[in-house]
Amino acid sequence: MSQLRLEKDDLYNLPYLLPPDGYVVRNYRDGDEVGIAQVFVTSSLSDDLPESVLRILVRKPCFRPERVFIVEHACGIVATASAWVEEADPDSGYLHMVGVLPEHRGKRLGALVSVAAIRYSRDEGISCVRLLTDDWREAALKTYIGLGFYPLYADDTHPQRWAAIASKFERPDLLSRARAIC
Repeated sequence: MSQLRLEKDDLYNLPYLLPPDGYVVRNYRDGDEVGIAQVFVTSSLSDDLPESVLRILVRKPCFRPERVFIVEHACGIVATASAWVEEADPDSGYLHMVGVLPEHRGKRLGALVSVAAIRYSRDEGISCVRLLTDDWREAALKTYIGLGFYPLYADDTHPQRWAAIASKFERPDLLSRARAIC
């Protein structure tokens, strides 16, 4: 089943979020691969191999340390998100690899790193930010919808799947901006 797609084209209407006490937001540094891999595996984004982080993020042509946002706590890296640029569409940003360790969820850390990544994309001159996710990622979907993302229909299953999500979240307004893409 294809992943769901979302888009946000108002990159100025973002909440002002501060990290909770004991948490710090920073950018990627060499050696962060182990901590990021732990976030990826517990968020079902990838395996827990630091080599995978290098392959998925660091060795990509659009990688820059300042595009990878990390939330750090005394125990280490607890959340991450990346402000990516799609090589085929350099005018659009891509919110990439958003994840939070399970024991740190519920503190809006996913929203915190997502907003940081969106702001970075905006400041780079990007006009809209897109992302891919899955139906079962309900907490992530609520975060993205709460940040103003709206559905994109990329295949024939998407209208029905998005209608089910809008119903489940009691958000009929969610479909008002939905649009089909090629």
